[in-house]
Amino acid sequence: MLSSLPYFLAYFGSVILLAASFLIAYVAITPHKEFSLIRDGNTAAAFQLVGTFIGWTIPMAVVIGFSHHLIDMVVWGVVSLVTQLLIFFVMSRILFRGIEARISDNCNASGLFVGGVGVAFGILQAGCMVP
Repeated sequence: MLSSLPYFLAYFGSVILLAASFLIAYVAITPHKEFSLIRDGNTAAAFQLVGTFIGWTIPMAVVIGFSHHLIDMVVWGVVSLVTQLLIFFVMSRILFRGIEARISDNCNASGLFVGGVGVAFGILQAGCMVP
C-alpha cells in the first residue's frame, strides 16, 4: 500500500494546484467578487461558487480514477475548467443576461440556479471523460 503513496501525493498535489487555478480563473472572469460577497454573507454568491466548484471537482474525481498518467489528469482538469467558464459565460451573457447582478443582490434563486447548472454540467463532463 505504501508504494502507492508517491502517486497519491503527485495526483493530490496536482489537483490542489488545479483547484486553486480553477477558483482564481473563475472569480477573475465573473463580474462580481464572490469571495467578498461571501464574506459579507451573500448566500447567492456562495451557492454559485460552491456549485460551480463541485461541477469542476466531479469530472476531476472521475479523471483521477481513470487516468494512467498525471499529464492526462492535468489536461482534463484544464478542459473541465474551460468548460465551466464557458457555461458561466453562456448563461450570464446569452441566456440570462444580468444574472450576475442578481447574484450580487443576494438573489438565492439565481445563485442556486447557476451553481446547480455547474454541478449538472460537471456530471455530464464526467460521463464524457470516461474512456
